[in-house]
Amino acid sequence: MDLLSTVRKSGSRGGVNFSWDEVATSAHRENYLGHSLKAPPGRWAKGRDLNWYAKANPTAADSNETEEERAARERRDEIRKIKEAEEDAIAKALGLPPPVRN
Repeated sequence: MDLLSTVRKSGSRGGVNFSWDEVATSAHRENYLGHSLKAPPGRWAKGRDLNWYAKANPTAADSNETEEERAARERRDEIRKIKEAEEDAIAKALGLPPPVRN
């Protein structure tokens, strides 16, 4: 018996008339693989990037900076964040509002 030569069901999931919009409104959406990404349930998923984990971090091959430049930039950013945290702590200790930053 050849499985490929037999007639397949025409109304199976994933057929011609399949739509993720219909799955999103279906009461049985949990039965579909990928429903949490393609048809997310609930308000918590509105406006969120549900594929955040699959995005690649930029590498040195993707950018024009060298490894030394990247390390220097990261160090400058870390020092800037530490100084900002110290300024916030001093302002809080003195009873002043924290400085506004962009």
